[in-house]
Amino acid sequence: MRDASVTTRQTEMLHTIARSGRHLLNLINDILDMSKIEAGRLELKPVEFGLHDMLDDLEVMFRSRAQAKQLQLLMERDDHLPRHVNADEGKLRQVLINLIGNAVKFTKTGGVAVRIRGETAMDSSSVDANAVRLLVEVEDSGPGIAEGELDRIFEPFRQLAAGQREGGTGLGLAVSRRLVELMGGRLTVKSQLDKGSCFRFDVLVKLAEGSAPEKARTMRQVIGLEPGAGPFRILVVDDQKDNRDLLAALLEPLGFEIREAVNGQEALDIFEAWPPHAVLMDMRMPVLDGYEATRRIKGTERGRTTPVIAVTASAFEDAEREVLATGVDGYVRKPFRSEEIFAELGKCLGLRYVYAEAPGKVPEQAGLPREVFAGLPKALRQAMRQAVDMGDMVGLQALIAQVEDAGAARTLRSLAAQYDYETLTKMLSIPIEENGE
Repeated sequence: MRDASVTTRQTEMLHTIARSGRHLLNLINDILDMSKIEAGRLELKPVEFGLHDMLDDLEVMFRSRAQAKQLQLLMERDDHLPRHVNADEGKLRQVLINLIGNAVKFTKTGGVAVRIRGETAMDSSSVDANAVRLLVEVEDSGPGIAEGELDRIFEPFRQLAAGQREGGTGLGLAVSRRLVELMGGRLTVKSQLDKGSCFRFDVLVKLAEGSAPEKARTMRQVIGLEPGAGPFRILVVDDQKDNRDLLAALLEPLGFEIREAVNGQEALDIFEAWPPHAVLMDMRMPVLDGYEATRRIKGTERGRTTPVIAVTASAFEDAEREVLATGVDGYVRKPFRSEEIFAELGKCLGLRYVYAEAPGKVPEQAGLPREVFAGLPKALRQAMRQAVDMGDMVGLQALIAQVEDAGAARTLRSLAAQYDYETLTKMLSIPIEENGE
C-alpha cells in the first residue's frame, strides 16, 4: 500500500486484504476466549471509539466477499445512532464479524442485511444517564436452520452439515453469545428452512464523554525523517528472513541504518559491536530467544537506555504480559501495520516524520527549501530525471547516493522506494524550470 503506482482499485483491494488479515487471529482467539470464558477469566476492556468508523471498516471488509458471491449487502444505521461510544471495541467487533461472516458464508443467493440502532437503556440497573443499548440484527436469505437445531448452534464445537462443509472451528456462535452476555445483553436467532435466518443481539454501552474526532479515512504516509534528524541505527532481530526484509524495506528508505540478527545471541554480539538506537525484537527464535536476549540487553549499562520494541506473532493476551515483563519499551503484534512500527519508534526515540502530500504534489512538509534541489548539479538532476523517465529505479538509487545534502537524499530515496514517479518528476523538474537552466 506504500507503492504510489498502484491503481485506486488495487489500493482498495489491498486495504481489504490488510483488514481481513488483521482478523485472521480471531479463529485462534475464539478458542482462547472460550477457555477464558469457561474459567471466568475474560474481562471487558472498555475504550472510547468511533462506532461509525468500526461499521465502515466492517462494511468495506465484507462488501468484496458479498460481491464475489453476487450477494447484496445492506448496512442500515439509525439516524440517532451515537457516533462515539465507550465499550469493549474488540469484543463488539468480534461478535459482528462472526455474525456477518457466517451470513455471507452460508448465503448462496439474495443478500445480507445488517441493522443497528441505539436506544436509551431504560432497563439498565445503572443510573448512568449516558447508558445506551445498541440493538443489532443480522439477517440473511440463506438456507435457514431447522427449529430443532436453533439452540444447539450455540453449543461449543457444534456445527451443522453446512458448517462442516464450509469449515471453521464451530466456536463462533458460542463465543459470540457469551461475549454478548458479558456486555450486558442477549443473542437470539429466528430462522426458517429455505427462507433464511435473523440473529439479534443487544449490548450496553456508554456515550463517549467527549466528541472525539473520527479517525482519518486514510493514514498519512511517512516518507522520511525530519531534516537534520539522525541517522538512527536500528537492530532488527528475527529468525525469519522475510520478516527482516520487510522491516528493512520499510525503514531504510526513510534514512534509518539497519543491521540484522537471526537470533538473540547474534543480537547481543551486534549490540556490543554496533550500538543501536533501538532494537526491534522477535520473541520466538532458536539458539537464544527474544525474552532472554531482551533481559540481557536491559541488564547492561547501555541497554537500560536503549529502547527494545517487541515484534511478535503471539496471539495470546497472556503472552503480552510475559513479553512486557522482560523490560521491553514497546509492543507490536504481527501482522503489523507500518504506522504501528513508526509510532513505536517515534515514541521511543522522539522522532518527527515527514509525510507525503496528496499524490502528485511535491511534499512541502519535507521542510526542504526549494533552493536545496535547485542547488543540485544540473547534470545530476538531469540524469536522475532521465532514470525516472526510463523507470530505472536501480540507476536512480545509485545517482541519489551522489547527492550530498542528507535531507534531499532521504526524500528522494523514499520516493524512489515507493515508485512515486509523478512526485519525483515534479521535484526534479521544478528547480530546473525556475532557474532557467
